[in-house]
Amino acid sequence: MLVRKAYAEVRQKNHKQWLSIVGILVIALGSVLAYAIIQRRAVARQRATAESLFYSIRSLDVDVAGFEKIALETNSYSLKERLKTYQEKRRGMEKRYDQYLKDLRVGDAGMTPRKKLIMRVARIFGECELTIPPFFEAEVEKYIDKWKSTRRLEIAIKTAKAKGYVEPIARDLLAGGLPPQFFYLALQESNFDEYVSGPETRLGIAKGMWQFIPSTAASYGMKVGPLVNLRRPDPADDRHHWEIATKAAARYMKDLYATDAQASGLLIMACYNWGEGRVLPLIRSLPQNPSDRNFWKVLTRYREKIPAETYDYVFSIFSAAVIGEDPKLFGFSFDNPLAAVTE
Repeated sequence: MLVRKAYAEVRQKNHKQWLSIVGILVIALGSVLAYAIIQRRAVARQRATAESLFYSIRSLDVDVAGFEKIALETNSYSLKERLKTYQEKRRGMEKRYDQYLKDLRVGDAGMTPRKKLIMRVARIFGECELTIPPFFEAEVEKYIDKWKSTRRLEIAIKTAKAKGYVEPIARDLLAGGLPPQFFYLALQESNFDEYVSGPETRLGIAKGMWQFIPSTAASYGMKVGPLVNLRRPDPADDRHHWEIATKAAARYMKDLYATDAQASGLLIMACYNWGEGRVLPLIRSLPQNPSDRNFWKVLTRYREKIPAETYDYVFSIFSAAVIGEDPKLFGFSFDNPLAAVTE
């Protein structure tokens, strides 16, 4: 009986100890879970703040683009001074956004170099890397493989370098406040052939390196030649003069940037390809601000309605720009054609 009584006492004591240990573990686990939830919510708030800041920067870019156009047309000193204030404000916002990305570990060491590059080019073209659709990276990789299956990209860049197109095109784009990577839009349009003519369409025949149709060419100050209705080079047509056409293309894209595209470089591409057809109605159905009108929104909401030609056009240019930033990473032998200008 004494042994049994002693055993019972020990057992009861051990039971209380185990209950205490379990209680401590439950409290600890609860604290860990609570901390994880708090951290997750804090990260979510931080991401939301960063995203809001990004689109505030883009809204400012749209305003600045509008002011730049007025300042150029009026040569207004006060507007130019106001632009300097906006640009200073923008630099501060950009710095804060970069810090948010650093804190959120966006683009950290665990990400592949290819994915980092895709995200960086998305940022260059005015799209938020925090809200990239899940399928976008895989789709870009698919188009990179398409470029690798042909020598078209390599030959076109070789042509642009040999004829001295690269730096003047990039400078005109930069002067218009656009990324020099829009250089690849001309590649997609014409392979840098300034004498090429497109097929006949209801809007006329597109001509030149930037493939302007007659009406758009005229509205941007280009003289259309007498062979406008023939698929032949026309020395009297400004569209075949690449310097004139490049400056007009930069102005046209900047106007899209400040209006329908709302600072989205990828929407500029979509509008440039098929703006007056089925694309602009889709874009204009979205609210006129960068957070609600951008390529991610159009892509996720209207994927089935985007013309196949336009979809292919945008992804071809974007993937070419990704390759161009680091050709060796993707198995190409040429160097980044824009390196000197972007540096």
